[in-house]
Amino acid sequence: MISLLFAATLAAQSWMPLFDGKTLNGWDARTTFDPKTTGNWSVVGGAISCPGTVPGWLSTSQSFTDFELTLEFRGSAKVNSGIFLRSQKEGEPHKTGYELQIWDYQPAGFLTGSLVETAKAAPVKIMGEKWNRYEITAKGDHIMIVLNKKKLLDVHDSKHLSGVIGFQCQKENPIEFRNVRLRPLK
Repeated sequence: MISLLFAATLAAQSWMPLFDGKTLNGWDARTTFDPKTTGNWSVVGGAISCPGTVPGWLSTSQSFTDFELTLEFRGSAKVNSGIFLRSQKEGEPHKTGYELQIWDYQPAGFLTGSLVETAKAAPVKIMGEKWNRYEITAKGDHIMIVLNKKKLLDVHDSKHLSGVIGFQCQKENPIEFRNVRLRPLK
């Protein structure tokens, strides 16, 4: 018989898919600055897809605190998007949580790999029209960002310690996400 402590430790070490590759089960479309707009999210070819016809964001139904998160994204070389980390379900996700940038041309210098308004990453270019891979670790106030096997950011910030994970879609910026997996950390 497995002890409860061992079972809890084993469960905390297990990776869980946040996206099943077929449906948006476990995800909720959220409004942006325009309360009538939630984006046009769907599943296309095994990926969460937003065609960029209207802006919006999509979040997990569940909130998370400490975790490792891996995912792949694909867009044009000039795509403007982001991943929300520890955001709240209501309000502006880049203010109620962190926005991990996917945009190599952000005017204030919060380029791809940066946490917008929190920490700037060294300049890097995403691979346009190819799958890029983010590895994100958030444990307490420590956040580490790796893109395509290159560490871009390793910071401490305690503004946001728990919340949902989300994807951003900007108008005229189609974006796709796939292989979204999370491992809770103690």
